[in-house]
Amino acid sequence: MTDRQGTLTIAAITLMFASVGSLLATKPCPPSPCDAPSGEFDRTTCEQLAAWVAVGTISRVAHHPEGPPTLKDFAEFTFRVERWEKGTGKMGHEFRFKVGWCDNQQQLPKDTSGLFRFFGTTSSSENLPRYLFFERLDAREP
Repeated sequence: MTDRQGTLTIAAITLMFASVGSLLATKPCPPSPCDAPSGEFDRTTCEQLAAWVAVGTISRVAHHPEGPPTLKDFAEFTFRVERWEKGTGKMGHEFRFKVGWCDNQQQLPKDTSGLFRFFGTTSSSENLPRYLFFERLDAREP
């Protein structure tokens, strides 16, 4: 083996371990508390766990896509309440969210027009708003 081959081999091994290390550094999150064991959305459980449920619009979206190993858009956005279904608050109340790795883990769809229902809570550690789940509403739903 020549010196050049040895250097290339060491570089390849170093790169491989760096890639594996970054993958291992991205810890998996527990499944959403709103998911049934089948992986389907469980509305009853989600409503029980949520401190509030509200319908409203999404605006002021700032995308922050990241490449490998996360491959996730950590977008920031505003959710403006049009009506409360659980909990109380003022109409027009705004929550500023940021998609996270485990908290607020659900990513925004490409099209954020229309109405969405958010199942929200607060983080006990920082008293920041967070969502457990959100869904786009059908235009025919009141």
